[in-house]
Amino acid sequence: MKGDIPLFDLSALTAANEAEALGINVGNSFANPLAGTGLVGPGSHQEDMVLNYMEMPKEMDTFDIPVLPEVEDLAEHPQAGQVLQQLQQALDQFAAGADISASQLISLDGVSAEACALLYQTLGEGEVALVVLETAQQPARLRVQETVLAGVWWVQQVAADQLVHQWLEVGAIPAAVLSDAFPAIQASSFELGELPAGLLNGASVMVELLDKAAAHTEQAFEQPHVVNLSLLPFSAEDQLYLNQRLGNGRVVVLSRGYGNCRINSTAVNGIWRVQYFNSTDQLILDTLEVVRVPQVACAAREDLEDSAERLREIYDALLPA
Repeated sequence: MKGDIPLFDLSALTAANEAEALGINVGNSFANPLAGTGLVGPGSHQEDMVLNYMEMPKEMDTFDIPVLPEVEDLAEHPQAGQVLQQLQQALDQFAAGADISASQLISLDGVSAEACALLYQTLGEGEVALVVLETAQQPARLRVQETVLAGVWWVQQVAADQLVHQWLEVGAIPAAVLSDAFPAIQASSFELGELPAGLLNGASVMVELLDKAAAHTEQAFEQPHVVNLSLLPFSAEDQLYLNQRLGNGRVVVLSRGYGNCRINSTAVNGIWRVQYFNSTDQLILDTLEVVRVPQVACAAREDLEDSAERLREIYDALLPA
């Protein structure tokens, strides 16, 4: 494994290839949520209409319990056991009440490739993967995979396709997501700007979002402000304007399970695009959230408490006294 971990290939994302890179076939991200739902009432049916129905799921991501390494393997590579001990201490601190928004780091730079392989086998892969994209000012990107222990993240810093650093990070979300999701705030960050012709609801939605984003920048919201785009009629001009005005930030998150949730930071500080897909990769909920980080991407304190207990059981099984 050479110290690397097989994360999702989320690098070099653009608006055109983002869905393909994430393995999500979304079609039009602003698809009309009422299309093909079998509406009833006067004028809703024509004689040549055909039956539309939701495709049944063919496959889904499921939780796999990691196959733990042999005790003898860990004995040959004590660095792995030492990292597990550090990880247990960090999880115990959060379980005892430490602030989960202030994550703790456990460096893996000095850990041998063999020990990293044992750690990766022990910790496995959870449901959430994310990437923090590089910029001209920050040429390295971060590739992050949550382990089966919720709130424990395996983080790799990659530059020019070479692994530079890697570490375990324990907390609600890796610190880089909080600090690097958005570009620096400019004087025009929250200005509406020139409006194109043909808008239906795009302008009013943008006014609301920019107003809330500016307020969030002054005092961070404890609860997200959510705009549900799935319930709004949007013209093609609305769709284009919203995408162009919001732009793309640096963070892309994919949460797997029975269906997928894709989360993108935009180029406007505090505004996130959160989209939910069913198990057949059909968009079922399209929202914009003004918040520090959408809660669906974060581990809760209960998750960290559970992870502390689960790791203790794993550690006791692997390294009996």
